[in-house]
Amino acid sequence: MAWLRNTLAAGALGAALFSGTAARADDASVTLPAVPHPYAYGILVGTNAGGPGQTPLRYAEDDARKMAQVLRELGRYGTSDLRVLIKPDGKQVLAAIDDVAQKLKAHQAKGEQAILVFYYSGHAKANAFNLGSEELSVATLREKLRALPAQLTLVVLDACQSGQFARVKGAEPAADFSFNSVSRLGTKGVAVMASSSSQELSQESDELKSSYFTHHLISALRGAADADGDGKVSLDEAYRYAYRRTLSATAQTQVGSQHVTLETDLAGQGDVPVTYPAAAKSQLELPASLDARVLVQHRTSGNVVAEVQKSPGPPLKLAIASGQYDAIVRRSASGLKILKCKLALADEKVTPLDLNGCEEVKLAGVAKGDEPDRVELAPAQRRIDPWTVEAGFGLTGRIDDGYTRRLQEFGYRAERGIIEPPRARASATFFHGLLPHVSVGIGLTTLSGDTYRRTVGESNDQFSFSAFGAHAFVRASTDPFGRTSVNAPYFQLYGQLGGGLTLGVAKLSITANTPSGTETSSESHWGYMLGAAGGVSFNAARRYGIFFQLGWDYAPTLANLTGETHDAGGPNGLLGVRFRFE
Repeated sequence: MAWLRNTLAAGALGAALFSGTAARADDASVTLPAVPHPYAYGILVGTNAGGPGQTPLRYAEDDARKMAQVLRELGRYGTSDLRVLIKPDGKQVLAAIDDVAQKLKAHQAKGEQAILVFYYSGHAKANAFNLGSEELSVATLREKLRALPAQLTLVVLDACQSGQFARVKGAEPAADFSFNSVSRLGTKGVAVMASSSSQELSQESDELKSSYFTHHLISALRGAADADGDGKVSLDEAYRYAYRRTLSATAQTQVGSQHVTLETDLAGQGDVPVTYPAAAKSQLELPASLDARVLVQHRTSGNVVAEVQKSPGPPLKLAIASGQYDAIVRRSASGLKILKCKLALADEKVTPLDLNGCEEVKLAGVAKGDEPDRVELAPAQRRIDPWTVEAGFGLTGRIDDGYTRRLQEFGYRAERGIIEPPRARASATFFHGLLPHVSVGIGLTTLSGDTYRRTVGESNDQFSFSAFGAHAFVRASTDPFGRTSVNAPYFQLYGQLGGGLTLGVAKLSITANTPSGTETSSESHWGYMLGAAGGVSFNAARRYGIFFQLGWDYAPTLANLTGETHDAGGPNGLLGVRFRFE
């Protein structure tokens, strides 16, 4: 389903940050001299949390990371020139702007051109951005941004609020925007792009794992908006593409349409390049004759990296990092028939999309509230789990064998009372999806141990041992209730098999009424372990969950001089928490 971002403040915030109109070229014949590419800086803010009474967002923080990634890959931004602020407070945001201001002043003093992109994704009100429990005044932010000595400050707002706002001033989507030269930033001012007008709602999509606006803006910057085929995506092209695709994607949702807005206060002519897809190391080329909607997913994580509507005409190249992907292709002339194409993108190569090697897949239905022709992918196609960490605590049983019986023969006794209590156990595991419903991982765990005592004359002897294991495992899982989204709440039943190495430590302490006092000696033993376990987990939130697991380990580890080896494994149970990285 489409997730509502409450009532959007982006349009009103855009109006508050800027009150100008679209600039037009006064003299198109003016030729600007070629200069080096301007220095580029970015501040990208994402926060899912809102203020009191606001429902947390799901993808605002991820959207900020994705925007930083595309700017870093295609916008000629250095790693140190992009600041990604996740869950910041107001002081951190303003400090980041002040830091960039110092750099911009240094460029200005040298006669160098520089630009800044400021991106915000999260909750907002008419006069403030919500940063968790704090608020950042729009007036304060506007003052900071407009005072920057940059040739261009591009402000991108994907925000929401509660309340009603004045109508947004600015350009209509059909206006002829003309900003700057491709070879030089001849303008100086501010451009504000907002995810919708002030009277509309802004939405997130579980299928895209993003807001509709940011997703389509990123697709535009990856090359989908390169209408003239010059290998660059300008501000004009990015806006027009984001406007059309966001409007199309939200037109028939339950929430309703949202219109991307753009307001500018720029002086100059030409066009401002934002990204350079032609310079990307790896590209996906959609053939000229293709008439289809193409959705590209990263195979391991399931993240949607691009979604475009390709029409017959020139080939379209998308700049996508090298790796393994799946392209879901829905041709306009084939009704509900869709194809799944496996892609392997490599550096220094343009990979064509070849439909001849694709396979047909069945529809899993249409998400409620989404547009009728939007495909909701079957869970089996998307259920590859991301990196997950589990930390558990529980109990493990003791095993009596030849090793422990030999201790008893030498007079050692375990002081356990009538009931033999199990030993505490702790475990930490890391795993990642290999296939749908199949994961591989590694783990560290404590194994069984014990303490034995004896008295011989005036000597009190204590013998203790403990063991630890490191193992790799394969886990198979299933959701008995049929999860439909990798981010939705779900139960999961799983079983796993694994094996690894063990380390056992034995320690002997002898205390006697002698001048030497207590004498202590210890020794280490290496062994191996085999284990099997099964359990159930429940993810109530996107990243967090709990699990319960029962298992049995076989771990022959500790050995004595008479040839017996102690099995430090045994039955065990764990209760713990899990966290998924995305």
